[in-house]
This record gives sequence, C-alpha cells and structure tokens, in this order.
Amino acid sequence: MSTPAAIAVYTSGSGVPEHVSERPWRGVEHFRNGSPTGLGQHLLNRVQQVKGDLQAVVRELIDEAPWGWTNCMPQPGPTAVERHTEEDPGPRVAPDETGLVAYIYVFDLEARRLDMFSTYVGDDGKRLSSVRFSPTGTSDLPALDLLPEEAVIEPPLPGEELSPQALQDWLKGLPAMERGSTFIDWVETEECPDRSLSIKFRLVAFEDDGDGDVLTRVEEQDWNAVPSSARLEPERVRNFIEALVEVVREDSRLLDSFWIAEQDSLRRSGARQRESFARILRAQAARD
Repeated sequence: MSTPAAIAVYTSGSGVPEHVSERPWRGVEHFRNGSPTGLGQHLLNRVQQVKGDLQAVVRELIDEAPWGWTNCMPQPGPTAVERHTEEDPGPRVAPDETGLVAYIYVFDLEARRLDMFSTYVGDDGKRLSSVRFSPTGTSDLPALDLLPEEAVIEPPLPGEELSPQALQDWLKGLPAMERGSTFIDWVETEECPDRSLSIKFRLVAFEDDGDGDVLTRVEEQDWNAVPSSARLEPERVRNFIEALVEVVREDSRLLDSFWIAEQDSLRRSGARQRESFARILRAQAARD
C-alpha cells in the first residue's frame, strides 16, 4: 500500500506545534504504508521494543537512512526492509516541502513525544495527534488515531499460551471469506523474533473465461496480528479473528487484503469480547 509519509525529528524549539511548519525538523521519506495504522503504529511499537530509547530510533530510521525508505517495517521472509539509495533517493522532505507525503511523524526527543501531522489536501499540515512515551517506551495512547470504539478495556481472558499451530488450526476452521470467485486462503502462521505471531494469507481471485476458471490475481500478506502479550489470552485472539471474519462476511467490500492486514485491534485496544471487536472493526471500515 503506497501511502507516502515522513519520519522526522525536531531540531530546535519546544512545545507542541499545531502545524507541521511551526518548528524546525529534519527527516526522511517513507514510501510504503505510511498511514497511522501502518507506519504510525510501527513507530510506537519500535519505541517500545527498544525500551524507550528514542535516540536509537532516530539514529536508525533517520541518520542511518539519509536517502529515505521504501519500507522500514520488517516482514517475515526475505523482504525485511527496503532503503532508498543515493542512486535512487526518495524525495526530499522539510517543513517547507511536504507536498509529496500524506503524513509526517516527528519525534521530540527532549519531551519524549511523537507528533503526527496530516499533509493531505484539506488538512494542510495540521497536527492530528500526539503520544508521549514513558522512560521504558510505553506510550500514553495505544495508537495515534484511536477511535472512540477502541477506547475500551475489558477484563482479561487468561489461558494457556497460544502456539502458532493452534492459531493455524483455528484459521483453517473459520467460515470462508469470499466474494464470488475471490476468497481468502490462510497459508501459515509463524512466530516472530519478538514472540508475536504473524499470519500469512493470500487473496486469490479467479474469472471464468468461457473455458473454465482462470487465476487472475494473487495478493499475499504477512499480517503481524498477534502481539506476544495477547498470546497469553488465546480466547481474546479467537474473539478478534472471529469478529474480523464476521464483519468481512457481512460486507464483502472489506474483502481487501491490505485492509485486513492493517487491522491491529489486539495492540490498539483493550477489548476482549467478540462483540467489542466487531464494533471496532465496523468503525475502522467506516472511517477507511
């Protein structure tokens, strides 16, 4: 999904600006999936993974990638990260050059804060949200674009730690998500280095050319759906997955591999019941 964004850090000044050009900053372009649910959520997760070392995040994502990123979000398999090079740099971004990106994420190292600005036409660089990080990397909000439906905290549902195989078995037993000759195929699950669980799935589409069905489209996604903490609540994970299937089956327009792979309710919300997840997913769909 090509939503260009920028990763930046303030170079001077203080306070929380309401417009992207109010304080000086420097940054680099990030081409792929720069939305709040994509790159925005990844930046929050990254700060937490390094236990609050914002300097390390800025050093790795900005200083060590001066030509920008196609994608800084590691994925399982060979396509880990994709940097621009000096021979093929990304476009320049600066407080007075924001027209080629849709979102800008700016770190304030001194205040331990991340500000998100929208440079879409109509928003014109206004600040949409900010999160602050504790010394250990926990953000005061679970997402930069939290919906009211996501601001729910329900009692835990503890159980035996969810294994990749158990998750795979659940997925294979779910009702089909399909629209005509287009359907979702659950391929495999994998444990990631941070002990989260990633789900590889494919959207497969066929068309009848008169002589039979012909394969016309295959989209494969690695969906990092289950954070390590959620593995200790297998019933919560199951409620989320079943709610996703329910919402997609009732609105076939949501049979979209990119939309499904962006759903991150197990990180963004304290919800645990299937009905709560269904409300969240419907709200996400309505906003998108």
